Amino acid sequence: MKNCLFCKIAKKEAPSCIVYEDEEVIGIKSINPEAPVHLLFIVKEHLEWKDGFSAEDLSLLGQLISVAKKVAQNQKIARAYKLIFNVGKTAHFSHLHLHLLGGWKKTFPHTTYNFSVQSFCILNFSFCI
Repeated sequence: MKNCLFCKIAKKEAPSCIVYEDEEVIGIKSINPEAPVHLLFIVKEHLEWKDGFSAEDLSLLGQLISVAKKVAQNQKIARAYKLIFNVGKTAHFSHLHLHLLGGWKKTFPHTTYNFSVQSFCILNFSFCI
């Protein structure tokens, strides 16, 4: 997509701090971190959240989660982290991306979402070993 920031990052037309990259996914540091470690994993091809995903799209979603898990292990935060998809009005970008938040040293934050908006979806996967 022409004016999509994440498409520009994937094509290296916009600056970012890359922490992971393969043929289909790029991982970058958040410019507005909400945790000691806050990374974004982006599908390189423009993909938006939709009601029905193709098998290929679902495979990419699975790959995002798998890559985030691998990077969490490499970053030594696999003991406790969150994976979050912000969708609809909670998302700042239409380009599908996954947030990895972790690196807390003493307390693990439990998030309460209190939205009055009908059209939102947050998938919050918390892993704690």
